[in-house]
Amino acid sequence: MRRVFLTAIRTVAGTLIFLTSVFMALASYYWLGWPDWLRLALAVTTIPAVAVLWFLPGNGRGARRIVALASIAVFFVAYSQKQVLPRQFVPLHERIVDANFSGDVVEIVNFRDAIHPVGAPAQPRWTTHTFDLGELTGAQLVYQPFGTSAATVHVMMTFAFHNGDHLAVSFEARRTSWDEFDALAGFFRHDQLYPVLGTERDLLWKRLAHVPPNELYFFDIQGTTAEIRAYLRRLLEFVAELHDRPQFYSTVSESCFTTLIKLSPQVQAAVPWYDMRRWVPGASVGLLQELGVIENDVGEEELIERQKLGPAVKPPWEFADANAWSRHLRFRIGRPETALANR
Repeated sequence: MRRVFLTAIRTVAGTLIFLTSVFMALASYYWLGWPDWLRLALAVTTIPAVAVLWFLPGNGRGARRIVALASIAVFFVAYSQKQVLPRQFVPLHERIVDANFSGDVVEIVNFRDAIHPVGAPAQPRWTTHTFDLGELTGAQLVYQPFGTSAATVHVMMTFAFHNGDHLAVSFEARRTSWDEFDALAGFFRHDQLYPVLGTERDLLWKRLAHVPPNELYFFDIQGTTAEIRAYLRRLLEFVAELHDRPQFYSTVSESCFTTLIKLSPQVQAAVPWYDMRRWVPGASVGLLQELGVIENDVGEEELIERQKLGPAVKPPWEFADANAWSRHLRFRIGRPETALANR
């Protein structure tokens, strides 16, 4: 029995060492700031080097295993100290947003209001916009699939104010190119977490100006105005922190949906870490229904279908201002293709 137990321990330890070496190899490959030759060399040699140190039989294996463990420890100490490095980003991600508070009034610096022509490059516009949190009237979750799996979904928030203004919020990986994006890099402290605060005619029309247009779904956030206001304040305070201390985008722990969850203490406490739905943006609607954050008196599929943005959304430049376009947008929610297309 003791022999079986020791064999199991050795098997588990060996498996963990191998998986750790794989992680180290990939993390080395995505380690910005190191020369390309060094990143590639470490990516290629780390797994066999650790395998030799740990698994090769013969004299000195104990000492070799100590060297392997020491090397792993040094690597992860350095990995934990990685810093976000400056890079050349796409124009839409060129500036960092900031939030400055004066009581309930918040000034958003580098508030984005870009123009997105259909099938043509975006025209970035950066402004400074002030919102009074005391004038907040509600919020919506915006759900945007961009693939065929539950993992390929982007989740955003938009907040409405009494004067008709809307504050749209999206947490993204800061992009150096729109043509190339390595999703695997998000597991290895490679990309910067990038908050975008802007108008709906920027953040939402950007998705609709895509060819073909992305689908969008809108879900009202349940709760008191005070609760939603407190959530928005935490979100804006986090944005201000990111301006001063940039963080890495993480596919697992700091992505579009997980970041929004963490900013809600009630949701964060109610969803255990092992609930896979908290890590998968495509599961957000069902999860938030279960928690009572969005409407739950109908099934998930029925609610999603009902809250889909219909076609025939006119471009923002046909309207006098951003607020008028936001009103037009909401009139199209749940509208089939043939219904009131010219409204």
